[in-house]
Amino acid sequence: MKPIKTVFLVVIIFSFLSFQKTDSLLGKWEMFKMESAEGEIFEAGGNWMEFMKDGVLKGGKSLATTDRQGNWEYNTKTKEVTISSPEKRPGEGTFKVTWIDAKTIYITIDRGRKVYMRRI
Repeated sequence: MKPIKTVFLVVIIFSFLSFQKTDSLLGKWEMFKMESAEGEIFEAGGNWMEFMKDGVLKGGKSLATTDRQGNWEYNTKTKEVTISSPEKRPGEGTFKVTWIDAKTIYITIDRGRKVYMRRI
């Protein structure tokens, strides 16, 4: 009976670890807070981005609007996302992505500021 419990425990642990290791940005994400380089937290909401499978990025200032479109590429080795558009809008560039869990990330932007997003 003990070997069965051990196997079951190992399966559960590996299932949990594979769930935590996910790094697919595909889907729709909502910004919910920002953090300054000094650690000051600012609540935010409404702004969203959708990372589509074909490399297209859509976004908006509220969940009811889509007012931005561009391109994205995620490097799984460096865990960096590159955002661009033909218009060269502010906020584009390459940013470090840190996974908190499978549904929450933060993106480090200029001077150490962090933008926290959750999958919706």
